[in-house]
Parts: sequence; structure tokens; C-alpha cells
Amino acid sequence: MGLRIKTLNGVTEVKHPPNGGWGWVLVVTTFFNMGIGYGFPKSMGIYFNDLKDEFGVSNTAISWLVTFVLSILTLSGLIAQVFKRWFDERQIVMAGGVLSCSGMVICSVAPNIFVMYFGGLLLGFGNGIAAIPCVGQLALYFSTWTALATGVSLSGATVFSTIYPYLVQYLLDEYGWRGSVLILGAINLNACVFGSLIHPISCTKDLPESFEIEENRSKNEDNNSRIKQFSLSSFLRKYWLGLCFLLSNMFSSLSMYAPVVYIVPYALEINLHEIQGTTLLSMISVGDFIGRVSSGYLISKLTCLQTRLLNILCTSLWSMTVVQCLAITNTNFFVLLAYSLLYGSSFGVLVTASFTSLARYNDSRHVATAQAMFFAFSGAALLVSGALSGVIVSWIGTFQAAFWFTLFLSGTTASLVSVLTAVVYLYNGGSIVFAKQ
Repeated sequence: MGLRIKTLNGVTEVKHPPNGGWGWVLVVTTFFNMGIGYGFPKSMGIYFNDLKDEFGVSNTAISWLVTFVLSILTLSGLIAQVFKRWFDERQIVMAGGVLSCSGMVICSVAPNIFVMYFGGLLLGFGNGIAAIPCVGQLALYFSTWTALATGVSLSGATVFSTIYPYLVQYLLDEYGWRGSVLILGAINLNACVFGSLIHPISCTKDLPESFEIEENRSKNEDNNSRIKQFSLSSFLRKYWLGLCFLLSNMFSSLSMYAPVVYIVPYALEINLHEIQGTTLLSMISVGDFIGRVSSGYLISKLTCLQTRLLNILCTSLWSMTVVQCLAITNTNFFVLLAYSLLYGSSFGVLVTASFTSLARYNDSRHVATAQAMFFAFSGAALLVSGALSGVIVSWIGTFQAAFWFTLFLSGTTASLVSVLTAVVYLYNGGSIVFAKQ
């Protein structure tokens, strides 16, 4: 097995991941494209009341719009895998920047909520194919520094999510929601600039030329035999643990973005100042950044943590559950500030540990597909969570219900993952199979 790196000067073949070099440029690219992709969608809660008044729709319609953008963003990773048959990652990412900007332009002139949904579709799809392929490339560029590179690059989403609430609030006050969305759309176009820096890397079999014809023939025979011998029961026996963890991720995604969507309207509901609500949203991103970078560095440096990734997943999920009690039982600004930091930190650790686990439990040929599936499972859940959380908030009649919603689902997921982790260590030797080796 070898690796092929496509640069502007031609194609270079290597036997091992570079573990640095141009890979650090890719880290910067992923950092900014993840920031551009997630920065605006995670700050859309600031527009909550403005959009509700503009279009005369319910809480459910607006909350579904926010999670719709995030879900399409994550689901687009699988579609990007299909595009790889005809285009390389550089071309896909640059096309994503154009689509993202186009979606923002459409949103800025939308006459009703349905046109906003269409613009959100283009926005989420463009952001997804501009960011997710970059994450898959990182897993091929690094070996020993995978966790650190992943943590730093994914922290772009948190850094931009920290800055964006203040930027969005300023632009909203100065230009209204339509003008601010148009300006932010121009910022999204910069994804094309960072995408142009990608040197696509892919796997290649390291075999002598004399074996190429025989290898192709045997490959066709193997494919035919696999089709004939495939059975659902054997597939599930081998991959059931991996599928359970993916389903657990899908279940936790039903609630993990609810605090991001509702923290600002909740702050206004309990009579906090508008800037305090924006600060709470920003502090979630600050905590997220701290969690991603610190956990990425520690996992890369400490062998004991590299062998206990599943324990880290369980701990972060339980932490996300317990900390909801702060938001539910208190209305003090400083207590809610502590909640935002703790929740964001737990979420950041969860993200870094999850993607490091995917790189650890997959070989290099399938890691990009596994990561795309991971994003897609989250996206499918987010499609439901927007409507579900909106219905619950409208039914209960208070934005506090969103935090009860998160408490219940995070706790359920934490319990499930704890059981699965015990099964992995007791009966499966500590290994999980996510994709064919």
C-alpha cells in the first residue's frame, strides 16, 4: 500500500504518510474551511426572532431552518465521496465555496421561508463539500500526529463560531438581517481560496507492473465472489459494533446543537441583555476550541489516552449530560457562562475523540468514507432535531425545554455508549470495525 500526492508539479508517490510537511498547510486549509462552514450556521440563532417576525412563522419553522442547514452540511460528505470519481478534492472544495456563497445570496433576498430553505440547502451543501473532504485528507497526511492535526483543524469551527456571533450581531445592527447575510456570503467565497491550497492525496497499491493484469483479473473474480457470498447476517456479525457507535452518534446529534440554537433566545427570555446572550453563545465556541485542541494534543502525546479513546467518548458524553443541570436550575449570567464553557469543552473533546477513533479503527483506504458516514449519520439526526426541539419548546412554552431535551438524549446516549464500550473491551479485544479492512 502506498500513497499518491497530486501537486501542481505532478504526482509524487510515497510509501508512508508525510506526517507533516504540506500536511500542515492542509491543517490551515481545514481550519479556515471548517470555520467558514460552521461559523455562520452555528450563529443563526441570533436571527431567530428577526426571521420569525419577518416571515410570520412558528418557533418550529425557524429552529428547523437552522438545523436543516447543519444537517445538509453534514450529509453532503457522502455526496462528496461520489464526486471523487470525476473530480479531486481541490476541485470539490472550490466548487463548495461557490455554492455556499450562492446559497447566502439567495437567503438575503428570500421573500418567504421556503426560499430560505432552498438557500439553506445550497449553503449547507456548499459548506459541507468545502469542509468535509479536507478532514478525510488529514487522516492520510498524518500518522503519529493525527489527533493533534485533527483537533487543531476542527477547532476552526469553534474559533469562527466564537467570532461570528459578535460579527453577526454588529452586521445585523448596521445593515439588517438581509444585508448582513449578503456580506457573510462574500466571506464564504473565501473557501475557494483555501481549497486551492490542497494537494490531494490518495491510496495506491504498491505492486510490480508485471502483476497488474493478473491483479485486475483476480480483483474482478474477488468482487464477483463477494457479491455471491454476501449475507446480511455475516455483515452484521462483523460490523455490528461499528454500526452501533454510528447509531449512537446519530442519536446524540438529535440534541447536541439545541443549546447552540436556543441559548440566545433563552437568555432574552430570562431578561438578560442581548450582548450577554451573544456572549453565552460565543463561550460555547471558546470551550469547544479548548476541548478540541487540548484533547488533540494530549491524545497525540500520551499513549495511555490513545488506547482509551472509547473511555474518553463516554466521559465527554456524561459531562455534556450533567452540565445541563446548570442551565436548567439557574438564571444567573455567570452560572450560565460556566455552563457554556463546560458544555463547549465536553463537545470539543467528543468531536476530537470521535474522529481520532475513526482514523484508528479504519485503514487508510476507508477512513474518508467512514468519516463521511459519521457526518451523514449526524446530519440525518439534525434533520429531525430541528422540528422535534421546536415542537417541544412550543409545547412546553419556554426555551428552557431545549436544555431538558438535551439532558434526556445526551444521558441516553451516554448510557448506550458506556454499554458498548464495556462490550468492546470484554468481548471484542478493544477493537471496532467500521469499514472493510
